Amino acid sequence: MRVYLSVDMEGVAGVAHPAQTTFGGERGDDRTDYDRSRRLMAGEANAAIAAAFDAGAGEVVVNDSHWQMRNLRAEDIDRRARLIIGDKPFSMTQGIGAEGDGQGYAAAAFIGYHAGAGHRTGVIGHTYAGVVLEARVNGVPHNEAGLNALRLGQHGVPVILVSGDDALAGEVEQLLPWAERVAVKRALAANVAESMSPEVACAEIRDGMSRALGRLSEMTPYTPHGSLRLEVDLRLPIMADYCAVIPTVERIGPRSVAAEPADAEALFATFLTIVRMALVPS
Repeated sequence: MRVYLSVDMEGVAGVAHPAQTTFGGERGDDRTDYDRSRRLMAGEANAAIAAAFDAGAGEVVVNDSHWQMRNLRAEDIDRRARLIIGDKPFSMTQGIGAEGDGQGYAAAAFIGYHAGAGHRTGVIGHTYAGVVLEARVNGVPHNEAGLNALRLGQHGVPVILVSGDDALAGEVEQLLPWAERVAVKRALAANVAESMSPEVACAEIRDGMSRALGRLSEMTPYTPHGSLRLEVDLRLPIMADYCAVIPTVERIGPRSVAAEPADAEALFATFLTIVRMALVPS
């Protein structure tokens, strides 16, 4: 059994403010908070890795899915796992499709994830980048977990566990109701959380992964029926100007664009292209 982990940082226990998730921010070269968050991120990843191996996994592959995607230090990760690190064309799902090794995965887990853009209390809530106000698939708002699960579903991989704050858990319940949800902190406001201690959070993640793999036969890949329509509301009209240049994308409003891709793989690629084009004039 092969297990895929996509690991973000904003949803990790003990993280509540953007300054904790990047370096070179409001305190210049002070990396203390960011380096602490890197350790916390590795701790939660290792909790999921250990539980997967305890449940019989033969291999666990970890995709560093935060920011510039070189946050996890190889020496901090369980030696039994493999780590995908670097600036990746397929971002938070790198290694799943044709760019992977072709061996496939029995299951995936999303660790340290966060609520989508616009959530009232979701801690550091966003959807891939600050240029996105909302992303919808067939009229339903999708956060990063939902969009990523769509691509994984195209390749037959079910998302069995998602960890982060309780705001994320509520969104995941609507999109991926079969998945185990582990809330390691309570979202009080955009940059405020009531958090478990890292030790307790890691124990909860281990237990959640154990439960999820114990229910693997009940898990299902996320594959919506029928045709797909992607709509993305962007922060500024000029961003929609740039995105509307993409041949498969149409302008549907002052700040909004849409596409009707052939499948989830194309939807995911189109969404990433929209985000990257919108970042050009931002």
